[in-house]
Amino acid sequence: MRALVRLVLRHPSAVVALWATLLAVAAPFALQLAGELRGSTDAVTGSPSELVTRDINTIFGEGSAFTFPAVVTSSTTPVTDPAFRAAVATIDRALRDSAHVREVYHYWNTGDSTLLGRDGRSALVQIVPRASTFFDAESSVGRIREAATSAPLSPEWEIKLTGSIALFHDLDVNSSDDLIRAEKIGIPLVLLVLLVVFGAPLAASLPLAIALGTSVIALATLFILSRTMPVSVFAQNAVTMVGLGVGVDYALFLVSRWREELAGGASVRDAVETATMKAGHVVFVSGLAVCTGFLALFLVRISFLHTLALGGVTVVLTSVLMTVTLLPALLLLLGEKVNWPRQPRPKKSAADSRWGQWARHAMIHPWRYLIPSLLILAVFIAPTLRLEAWTFGAGDISEEMEARQGYDLLVRNFAPGRMAPVALLVDAREGESILLPRNRAVLESTVGRLAADPRIHLAGLAAVSDGGRSAVISLVPRAAPESPEVMDMVRELRAAPWTDARAAGLDVRVGGMTAAIIDFDAELFGSLKRVVPLVLAITFIVLAIAFRSVFVPLKAIVMNLLSVLAAYGFLVYVFQDGVGANLINLEPPGGLNSFIVLMLFTILFGLSMDYEVFLLGRIREEYDRTGDNRESVISGLSQTGGLITSAALIMVVLFGSFGFTRLTATREFGLGLAFAVALDATLIRVVLVPVLMGLMGRANWWFPWQAGKRLQGRPTEARG
Repeated sequence: MRALVRLVLRHPSAVVALWATLLAVAAPFALQLAGELRGSTDAVTGSPSELVTRDINTIFGEGSAFTFPAVVTSSTTPVTDPAFRAAVATIDRALRDSAHVREVYHYWNTGDSTLLGRDGRSALVQIVPRASTFFDAESSVGRIREAATSAPLSPEWEIKLTGSIALFHDLDVNSSDDLIRAEKIGIPLVLLVLLVVFGAPLAASLPLAIALGTSVIALATLFILSRTMPVSVFAQNAVTMVGLGVGVDYALFLVSRWREELAGGASVRDAVETATMKAGHVVFVSGLAVCTGFLALFLVRISFLHTLALGGVTVVLTSVLMTVTLLPALLLLLGEKVNWPRQPRPKKSAADSRWGQWARHAMIHPWRYLIPSLLILAVFIAPTLRLEAWTFGAGDISEEMEARQGYDLLVRNFAPGRMAPVALLVDAREGESILLPRNRAVLESTVGRLAADPRIHLAGLAAVSDGGRSAVISLVPRAAPESPEVMDMVRELRAAPWTDARAAGLDVRVGGMTAAIIDFDAELFGSLKRVVPLVLAITFIVLAIAFRSVFVPLKAIVMNLLSVLAAYGFLVYVFQDGVGANLINLEPPGGLNSFIVLMLFTILFGLSMDYEVFLLGRIREEYDRTGDNRESVISGLSQTGGLITSAALIMVVLFGSFGFTRLTATREFGLGLAFAVALDATLIRVVLVPVLMGLMGRANWWFPWQAGKRLQGRPTEARG
């Protein structure tokens, strides 16, 4: 570490030039990412729904599992008019001329009257894309729409391509507008907070510049990854949020320590070296904790999360490297100009500062603050016991999006279930045909029984394979694919014994988007059993080594878990119960998205370490110097309390700005992060940490390897 810092300080201009070149190269790629977003419809590899999807595409032809519904409407012409048939034929030809369409079905080439709308002026066109995966299907949406709109028709005709996969496509394409809207709110407010903290424009601009540079490089990395891996809207939003948050925080820690050293009489160069050595250790440990959370996503069997993990690791590592290389070089080159017009003043002694006085008071009266604090946490944690899963659908996106407009037409003239029908794949025994009299009788009986279910709008035999061994029964529910009603129905279908079918030697499997959603949620919630222990274990090891203590990392882990659980509870109150939802113009979806639940844990656990490591680093530094636990805690909080509050305010502003976007899942993510950071930096770090460390006394610093004792009293990098 020291060698790297001195190398940077010997060649500051070269370091700045190197980073400027890297940013100039990365910027054009970062700007192109919005056009490459996809992959929000990922399937769980090896799951029952994924296997059914794969088999349907193999048996019935490429894209058969991903059929898009498109609604053709006329403002004046009824479907009984030959002009309507001619218009659909024109659209049919335009679609078939596209390299991305394999087949087109409609009333006039199938005779299926259920493809005609109730209003008499709309018809459903079923488009089979050339796609073997969800990603391929989602990527084809834009080109299929271009082909459909290229049909030479008068303005009275409209075609709206919709369906669950098209919905995710629209979500990805329009997410960039939300991101820009959030940044327009968050970045100016962050700059304002930094100006208040430093009282100097240059000092305030440096952390923001580091954060923006970090985000540019990470987004460029995602663009490069998009060539071979799916990159979703959530990857873009998560990487941007984390990049801005940790970038500002890490730089804030270093700049503040540099100003503190200057105020103590150090030269600019010595102040830069000392600040980088001390704050750099905090940044490295915190960065490792955040990276651990991201890397744990590789334990989930969903490929777009792996891309998100790589983007997250990139943004954190870039932030760490820019903080310990570019920022010291800039501070050395700019020197005292950074502090104009308000020069840093020497800090008050721990006894005189408000933070020091608070820490002493809290440690003298620990139970007065411990019990109320735990009660407050209990109020927020309790709702997690009734957390419900929620999956967004067409009703949760803007009415300006084509998939939403098509969905509204389906609701009005067909059925919401047309967005993604349930598919039953029926296979006969090897060497037998599904069309044998006894098998056909079972199929017809099954279809009749399902059609009588009040939750099903239509049930019918959709296709029979060329060899006659397999068939697909299509079920169009009355409700949307993501609705609890349809999800319960799919679970029942999966659990059904299919007695008649089994007796005839037929195998029945359930597929479709609803089944994929159920498998997706099960994988995400189930992966917590793998992700949580790994993150806890690695975090404990890292903190134990960094602070040469057993209790300190245990306490940090418990405190972080409390922050995460409280964030879940807060989101349950707002997004499930609707508490305060009207204040932010929110229509409560009735639960939390499974993806958000997983991501909040993996990211929050690392972000919370920012303040934990920063506070404990100063406490450990003082304890190594004095050997007095109480005074070390008081001194540590007096030196870091104000900075932790400022850093947390910046994170809250950044993350909170994402709570006012249009996408409900992004709002859950942003507000969950904002609440957890605010709670962590106040109740957790400022109240519970000093109280608990005061109660534990010297036991805080017990460590089984006695070699740690020999390091006490000597300045080492581990004391940052």
